[in-house]
Amino acid sequence: MHTTPPSRRRPGARWAALGAGLAVLALPLLGTATAANAAADTFAVTSPTPGQQDVPEAFPNVAQLDGTGLTPGNHVDVQYVSGDGSLQPAVFTEGTGEDDGTWSVYGNFDQLGLAETTVVATVSELTPEDEVVVSVPLTFDLAVAPNPADPFTVVSPAVGDVVDTSTPAFTGTASPGTTVVVLYGARSGSTAEAGVATVEDDGTYSVATDFSRLEPGSLGTGADVYNYDANGDPIPGITPIGVFFTFADAPVALIPLALSVDPASTTVTAAGSTGIALTAAGFSPNEQLTVAVTLPDGSALPFAEDAPLVFADDEDGSYTGTVVIASAPVGAYTVTLTGVRSERTVSASFEVVADPVTPTTPATPVPVPGGTGSGSLANTGFEPVAGLGAAGVLLALGVGAAVLVRRRRVKA
Repeated sequence: MHTTPPSRRRPGARWAALGAGLAVLALPLLGTATAANAAADTFAVTSPTPGQQDVPEAFPNVAQLDGTGLTPGNHVDVQYVSGDGSLQPAVFTEGTGEDDGTWSVYGNFDQLGLAETTVVATVSELTPEDEVVVSVPLTFDLAVAPNPADPFTVVSPAVGDVVDTSTPAFTGTASPGTTVVVLYGARSGSTAEAGVATVEDDGTYSVATDFSRLEPGSLGTGADVYNYDANGDPIPGITPIGVFFTFADAPVALIPLALSVDPASTTVTAAGSTGIALTAAGFSPNEQLTVAVTLPDGSALPFAEDAPLVFADDEDGSYTGTVVIASAPVGAYTVTLTGVRSERTVSASFEVVADPVTPTTPATPVPVPGGTGSGSLANTGFEPVAGLGAAGVLLALGVGAAVLVRRRRVKA
């Protein structure tokens, strides 16, 4: 499932994690300040320096400010000129300092004008009662404009939409000449590209998409939309936008479950040599399958401990394999395939019959002298057991089986 990243322009939730909520602070006058290069015990800003260019983001829209000379118990406030000319608070938590007077705060400058990077601010030391002790003017330039002239947005589809086409167009805005890429969670746990487009000169884009790599039968969970520069590299300050939506109808139809066996009837000898071929369809692509065979007496056929794992086809979820049963008892069998991820199950039956008996001409008996037992053999201490021939002896030794994985047969 995809989640929508927080908006770059309203990081209030992010600040909630950093501390207390927004407070109305006393408004200092811009320009009434103590010099930043004053004595070490005087309140001062050490970073950014006045006029510094390309101040990096600590978070989207946010820059870190550091300084010295903060009296223990006091805190730091930052006010800046917004895009409409009003003063806005930049610090949403009390910027208290260390015992040695050093301090550090995060300033959020998301109310600057479009494409504006210059911050004109006043940094103040306030008492616990929010009275201004001293104010320092500070002007610097951010490396990334909090509000670009062509902000990266996704207009359609919107979060929560139910899309009635399997090829929806993704539209929105971004900087001209940049690239927009739509990615989504595809079959087999992979990520697939739905489409890519270049942003037009007017700052708009439209991405034609293809969601045919979704799991068969899936209505989807949305997509992540990325904005890269013309070279395909990430753009500083631009984060991907997650859009959760679903399809009204699955872009890839669910394949009906099916399992066939060949032959449906085989002999004891053939079951232990050529085996029973399995052909299945309708599983999730590349999911692991379990194979179970039920014997005529209702018990489970044992498999070799080192038998390889079985997987459905990467593309369509089909499966082909062979079950080879050594010394198979005569009777009806059931083979069952189950998808580990999809939990879909399908079964089919086959039977094993006795090998045909070839009539033979009995040989002329030769008398054996010295017999003392009740049979016709010499007295060796062994008496034939009625009804238990060679096949019965093999059956008494046990039953084995194997499964062909894709095109490979392994006997137990």
